[in-house]
Amino acid sequence: MSNSLHDAMRVRRREPTRLEGFVDASFAFAVTLVVIAVGHVPATVAEMMLALHGLPTFVVCFALISRIWLTHRNWSRHYDLEDDVSLGLSLLLVFIVLIFVYPMRMLFAQALMAWSGGWLSDGSVELLQNLDELRTAYTVFGIGFAAIGFVFVLLYTHALHNADRIGLDAGERIFTRMRRMAWCGHVSISLVSIVLARGLPMQSVFEFSAPGFAYALNVLLGMLIRRCYGARFARLPASGA
Repeated sequence: MSNSLHDAMRVRRREPTRLEGFVDASFAFAVTLVVIAVGHVPATVAEMMLALHGLPTFVVCFALISRIWLTHRNWSRHYDLEDDVSLGLSLLLVFIVLIFVYPMRMLFAQALMAWSGGWLSDGSVELLQNLDELRTAYTVFGIGFAAIGFVFVLLYTHALHNADRIGLDAGERIFTRMRRMAWCGHVSISLVSIVLARGLPMQSVFEFSAPGFAYALNVLLGMLIRRCYGARFARLPASGA
């Protein structure tokens, strides 16, 4: 057993399967959707410079999509499961991500455009016209992110149900529970964001931004979860029995 919870998991699958290849290709397509949302390839220098104003939006979306992809990649490598449940959940994840791309890009583009006074905009989206549109954008994004989080909760739960068959040691089981709890946290914070979006009167800049800034709680919650499960890992016997 590893001496660190961060390195607790062993790699059980080193060669990608056809399912992983399909998931990888689907995530690559999701990134492509973020790029082609501009609508056309810039034909002039002026259009190219305008398109570059949307670069921060692409960076944020790329980082989020990459994190989701990396989480699934690590799950596949650590648990080496490809039964009917794993297949169904992986395909469901791909389906949600391909739909989630659109509200994700729109929300981040809107936020960056508003915070920059319109400068960080490539012209592919327009400012929201009323509070109902703002509430809807936050709500759709929250539902999508919560759905992705719930799929990962189910994937880690499935791994725990097969812990004996996989051969997870005590440290790996703690790590798996930690990851499941972290994604439960993501789901909960997404639901908090939705409640704020639907319930706040939206009469101030703080209220406009609160549903988005709620996701920053993931950082604090993640630290608390890692500390809690790190303490459990530290109490394990050195043999990892």
